[in-house]
Amino acid sequence: MKDVFSLDLAPDQAAIWFIGQSGYIFRTAGTTVVIDPYLSDSVSRLVPDFIRLYPPPIPPEELEADVFIVTHDHLDHLDPDTIGPYRFKDRTTFVSPRLAARKLLSLGVPERNLLVVDSGMARIVQGMEIAGIYAVPNEPAVLDTAGYRLSFANGRSVYHSSDTGFSEVLLDAVPQAEVALVCINGKAGNLDVAQAARVAAKARPRIALPHHHDMFRLNSADPCSLGRHLQAIAPNIRTPVPSLMEPLVWPAISNSLTP
Repeated sequence: MKDVFSLDLAPDQAAIWFIGQSGYIFRTAGTTVVIDPYLSDSVSRLVPDFIRLYPPPIPPEELEADVFIVTHDHLDHLDPDTIGPYRFKDRTTFVSPRLAARKLLSLGVPERNLLVVDSGMARIVQGMEIAGIYAVPNEPAVLDTAGYRLSFANGRSVYHSSDTGFSEVLLDAVPQAEVALVCINGKAGNLDVAQAARVAAKARPRIALPHHHDMFRLNSADPCSLGRHLQAIAPNIRTPVPSLMEPLVWPAISNSLTP
C-alpha cells in the first residue's frame, strides 16, 4: 500500500494496480478504491484443486481503501479471509449488490458504512458516481451480480464487468469508460475472450485489461489473447497485459507504464 499511496499523480490523472484474479486498486482525485480483492487461499479449502498460484501481493490486514467494492458473493470476489482481517471497516465505504451486502454485514462491516448498488442504480460516494451495470449471473446463488462503472470527480472513468456470461442485453448495457476491465476465462459461465473483446470494444475505452485469468491453474486464460482479439475489431484500444502491483497511469506521463 505504500507504493499505492506514494505514487505522484497530477490532478487529472488516475492509476490502476492489478492485485490478481478480478481484483484491482484505483487511485485518483484523492480517493483510493479497491474492487474484488482476493488476498487469501480460501477457495482451496472448498475446492482443493483451486489453490492460488502465487502469494497475495498485499496482506489483507495491510489493505486500505476509501471505498471497497464487491461485485457478487463468490469466494474469489467476496472473500471472508480478506474482509475479516481488513482493519479499516469503520472508515471505509463498502459497496455491493443486495445479496452480497448481507454477507458483508455478517463479516463485520458496519451497516452505516454499507451501500447497496444494484444493476441500474447509481450512488455518489466520496465525490464519485458508482453505477451498477447489468451482468449475466453464472449461477442462481449470485443472481444479484453487478458490474460497476466508476466516474471520478476529475473525469476519469472505469468499467469492471464482474463475472458475467454473454448476452445481447449485456452488450447493450455496457457503459462508455476510459478503462474497461473484462473477465476472459471462458469457464463456469463467464465470457470467453472473443466475447470479452466485444464487451470491451462496446465501452470505447482508451485501455482494456483482462481479469479472472491468472489465479487458478484450472481456470486460467492467456491475458495476451484480449489484445489479439481487440486488434481485429478495435485496434485503437490499448491492451497492455497487467503486471501484479505495477501501476498503470492515464492520461500518460513521462515514465508511466501506459503505452
